[in-house]
Amino acid sequence: KKPGNRRKLPSRYRGAMADEPPSRLDRLWELRKTRTATTLLKFTSIFGGLFLVLAGIIGLTGIFQGQIVYFVGSLYAIIFGCTVLIVEVRDKVPMVSAAYQQIDVYLKFMTLQRGKGLYYLGVGLLVLYIGPDGTSSWGLNNVAALLLAIIGVSHTFKLIKESDPVLGPGNDVPLAPGADFSSTRSDWGNMVAAANKPR
Repeated sequence: KKPGNRRKLPSRYRGAMADEPPSRLDRLWELRKTRTATTLLKFTSIFGGLFLVLAGIIGLTGIFQGQIVYFVGSLYAIIFGCTVLIVEVRDKVPMVSAAYQQIDVYLKFMTLQRGKGLYYLGVGLLVLYIGPDGTSSWGLNNVAALLLAIIGVSHTFKLIKESDPVLGPGNDVPLAPGADFSSTRSDWGNMVAAANKPR
């Protein structure tokens, strides 16, 4: 390669190498890890779940107009909205904590930010396309589903980075400082090899 044809590094790396101040984009990217940003994401997720439950309850009245599909979609919205609330509230309320333990065991992907985001996105898109009267008109469920899908995108692509999940049932316990299990044979393996060694 010719010396003049070097690739230009993204500003994120150029600033560190040339001791340049971080760009606006870099500063904005770092803001996504702040406590304010994660709190905002948590509250919008809880609001999205509450709105989905409320929209589902209101949508249940569609059965009186003969809107069977919208009624079933409203049932979905209530169930999925409750699941969103359980995942977001986690261990703040004892009864919710018990339900969260079941999600932690059987739906482990929902304890991680991207898994939760894909779930929110999928649920949002599913409920979004269930319109009243089987038409393309919008109901309250559709608005709540669109909001949940947008929240799902922000979780999936980690536009705002959540803190790592707190240890709960089914989570691995981190290693103690200084613990090293990188050797090829464990202590147990060494003892078995020593016991089976011919004398």
